[in-house]
Amino acid sequence: MTTASPKVLLISSTVASSRVGATAAGFCLQRLGVETVVLPTTLMGRHPGWGAPGGGAVETERLRKMWHAIRKQDLHFDGVLTGYMGEVGHIDLAADIIRDIRAKNPAVKIWVDPVMGDHGNLYIPEHRAAAIRDALVPLADCITPNLWELSWLSGQVLDTPQNIRKAASAYGSVLITSVPDGEDIGAAWESPEDALICSHEKFASVPHGGGDSLGAILLAHHLRGLDARTALSAAVGSIFDIMRAANEADAGELPLVRCQGALIAPQGLDVKDYI
Repeated sequence: MTTASPKVLLISSTVASSRVGATAAGFCLQRLGVETVVLPTTLMGRHPGWGAPGGGAVETERLRKMWHAIRKQDLHFDGVLTGYMGEVGHIDLAADIIRDIRAKNPAVKIWVDPVMGDHGNLYIPEHRAAAIRDALVPLADCITPNLWELSWLSGQVLDTPQNIRKAASAYGSVLITSVPDGEDIGAAWESPEDALICSHEKFASVPHGGGDSLGAILLAHHLRGLDARTALSAAVGSIFDIMRAANEADAGELPLVRCQGALIAPQGLDVKDYI
């Protein structure tokens, strides 16, 4: 079964009242014209940063049965985007799914967000983080870690553009978020063809979900055929406008619906060569 629009399988957390994980990424993909099929690794009421989230991880066997039903629909997937993995079984299942989809469509874009930690700490068990590194990351065409996650994956201290680029070069294409750029903060893109950074002013505080959304937006732009520089400018510009709106309104959550115009008609930001 095929359609004219690109289609992405999104394997990530579903959080009812917070704009994070698949809840955020799915909206961004769909608003940019990408059909989205979601396998929910978790079902929770709210982001744990607000307190007890309610719910928890979806059993791997239930997810596997969901995937078997999806397979029978004979869908053509142009992309796979993985995010938060609630248990090790999710990682093994995601790897199996990726291999299955790639066998049917060798041109599929596999993007892996190695969601595991930030600010110097893992927030999942180390054995689960290691499973992401060992089983999922090698299957990816692109990974989308924050800077600390890239440091953990590479086992290196990343404190200069040169060693950030060196670490990223081991993984093919990489979108790195939370990259310092002087007084600003930005996202860097490293691939065999390009080394780019797009930055904006720092905010005192930002809602969760920015990385989930940015990776989804950038994937959508790549599926639409935008070049790396144009795609990065548009994606970071969208997130900057949405974060700024959240900051001004003290929203606590990403105002994706209210600010969806920033997805459709982003005010692109300047992109520099990352050297």
